[in-house]
Amino acid sequence: MKDKKKIEACNAKIKDSFDFDFYKTLFDPVRVEILVYLASHGKQSIKEIAENFSQDRSVISRHLDLLYRYKMVHKTKESRHIYYEVDKALIVEKFEGTTKKLKELIAAYPKKK
Repeated sequence: MKDKKKIEACNAKIKDSFDFDFYKTLFDPVRVEILVYLASHGKQSIKEIAENFSQDRSVISRHLDLLYRYKMVHKTKESRHIYYEVDKALIVEKFEGTTKKLKELIAAYPKKK
């Protein structure tokens, strides 16, 4: 019974500590490719991005909208075009925060001998 409560407490701490929606959004294969493309090419229009992927432009646009919703990319409008740029600092910050929380979680639940 005591172990069950520990497991429930650990699960609650995990759910409270991690942004699962962020990671679920991030780890879609197409979105990873888009982020890698933007990280290596800098600010790009939807047209420029879509030209480099096999998916339809509307599909790429939906992926970009989701990345924007989770602040992984910035978008700016210049005349009739929308440009996207990856927020590298935010992504690194999320990973660093997750690493810190994992270390705290591991320290709170030491391995049994």
